[in-house]
Amino acid sequence: LYQPKRLEAFWESFQQVYLDLYGSRLAMIAAISGHAPAAGCVLGLCCDYRILRSTAKIGLNEAKFGLVAPPWIGGMMVDTIGTRQAELAMGLGTLFDADDALKLGLVDRVVLDDGNGDDDILKLAKAEASKWAKMPPRARTATKMITRQAPLERLMERRDEDTKTFVDFCMLDEVQDALGSYLSSLSKK
Repeated sequence: LYQPKRLEAFWESFQQVYLDLYGSRLAMIAAISGHAPAAGCVLGLCCDYRILRSTAKIGLNEAKFGLVAPPWIGGMMVDTIGTRQAELAMGLGTLFDADDALKLGLVDRVVLDDGNGDDDILKLAKAEASKWAKMPPRARTATKMITRQAPLERLMERRDEDTKTFVDFCMLDEVQDALGSYLSSLSKK
């Protein structure tokens, strides 16, 4: 289903997105208006504040496809919702509805879906960004790096190993079969 060299290039790009977003000196606000499984959840976890539409789901569902979230992704989940809840969520591949995500602390705010598009969630995200922008930048960035510097450095030290682990898992027959079935089901919708 997948070619190892293409998977390797994809994973290296995805690692870089994580390093750039999670390590950004800027305040990152996520306005999540649709479902955010797997990589969508990772992008949200990289942000400082997450707003989720009430009809959306979010979570790390890799286990359902035979994949394992790497330590740098699992670590963000643990840091966000706690060890036991992260273990349960990642082990079962749970996608949380908006209310449960808010209760767990996976998101910081839920916006009711009023059917009028994304204007409301974007307004809230802009208002939240304004709050963060008013903070002294050096203090905000230094505070952010207290919790983020170590995981960023760990990935930088182990990027090649992390990439090999990801590609090896993806090439397993059981993972290929699960991903193939999932992609097939999407094309039938």
